[in-house]
Amino acid sequence: MAANAKLLLFLCLTLVGSTTAARLQVSGTNLVYNGEKVFLNGVNYAWNNYGYDFGNGGYSGTLEQWLRDIGAAGGNSVRVWVHVEGYSTPEFNSDGYVVGCDRTGQFEDDVLRFLNAAKDNNILVVLVLWNGAYLTNQPAINLIWDDSKLNSYIDNCLNRLMHKIKGHPALGAVEAVNEPEGSVKVEGNSEYCYDTSIIGQSGAGWTGKNIPMERYLRFIGRQNEAVRAVDPETLITLGSWGQFAQSDAFGNTRNHYRDECLNKAAGGGNAGLDFYQMHTYAWGSSWSPNAPFTVDAWNYNLDKPIVIGEYASVCAQSGDSLPGLFRYAYEHGYSGGWSWHYLASGECSDTRQAQLDALGTLAGRTDHGKVDIVVG
Repeated sequence: MAANAKLLLFLCLTLVGSTTAARLQVSGTNLVYNGEKVFLNGVNYAWNNYGYDFGNGGYSGTLEQWLRDIGAAGGNSVRVWVHVEGYSTPEFNSDGYVVGCDRTGQFEDDVLRFLNAAKDNNILVVLVLWNGAYLTNQPAINLIWDDSKLNSYIDNCLNRLMHKIKGHPALGAVEAVNEPEGSVKVEGNSEYCYDTSIIGQSGAGWTGKNIPMERYLRFIGRQNEAVRAVDPETLITLGSWGQFAQSDAFGNTRNHYRDECLNKAAGGGNAGLDFYQMHTYAWGSSWSPNAPFTVDAWNYNLDKPIVIGEYASVCAQSGDSLPGLFRYAYEHGYSGGWSWHYLASGECSDTRQAQLDALGTLAGRTDHGKVDIVVG
C-alpha cells in the first residue's frame, strides 16, 4: 500500500475511533442534546412490576414494547424506577450490607439492554434508584442512616452499574431517590438546609419515617458523587414531590437541593443536581399555590433547567387536559414534562391511551426546544 494511502486509512480510523455519542447536557437553564435545545416529552413508566423489573430474572419484554409504543407516539424520554424499596435489588446480606446488585448477576445487563432498546426508539432514560414516597423495607432505610451500609451499596452495586452503562447515549440522567420529602422528619433546625419546617406545612413527612434532612441529603449527595466519578457526563436530577422543596422564590418554599446543601451534607464538592424536577398534582380541584402549571419556570429564580416530572389530568385543576398540560410545560419555560404513569394504575394516572395521544401534541415543534430527537 502506498504511503499516502496508509496515511489516509490511519486518519479515517482515527476519526472513527474518536467519534463519541451525543449525551443530554445542560446549557444555562436549558437542556440540550447534540448541540440543540430540547424538550423532554415523555412519560413515567414508572414500573411494570414494582421493584422487580431489573435483575433476578425479572426483566420482561414488556418494558421494551412500551418503549416502542412511546417512541411511535412521539415520546422522547421515560423515567423508570430501579430498586424502588430494595425488596428484590440490590442484594443485601444478613447484616444489611449490599453484596451485589442482585443474586443472579443479571441486573447490570438488564439495565443495559433497556438502554439499548431505548436508543433504538430514540428515547432518553432517567433511572430512579430509590423511592422515598413509600418506604417500608428496613435494609433500604438503613442505607440512609448508616454510611458504611451506603458505602457497600455504592461499592458493590452502583459503581458496577455505572461502569456497565457509562457513556450510553440513551442514559439521560440518574436520580438517587423519588420524593424523599415523604420520609423526612419535619423539624426546625439552625442550619438552613436542614430546617424542614416550611415544607412540613405543605405535607412533607407523610410516611412517618422521620429521617432528618441532613441524612437524606447525604444519602442523595453521596450517590450523585459516585455516579459522576464513573461517568461525569451523566446528568443528575431529583424528583421532588412539589415545588415546595426546590425553590426559595416563595414564602411556602425552600430549596433543600441547591448545590450548597447537597455538598455540605455529602462532605464533598460534586454532589449537586444538574437540573431540577418538580412533581405536581392538584389539591382537590385546584393546583397548589405557585405550582408549576400556575407560573413560568423562571418565576422559581433557579439557575438550572426545570422538568415537570409527574402530573396527570385526572389529578389536575378542573378543566385542564393532558395535551394542555404538555403544551403549558413546553411554552412556559420548562425543559420537559412526564405524565404519570404508563402502567395506568392508581387514582392519579391517566389511561395509557390518553398518555400516548398527548405525546403527539408537541410533534415537530422546535420553537421552545426540539422534541423529535435522534438518540445516538
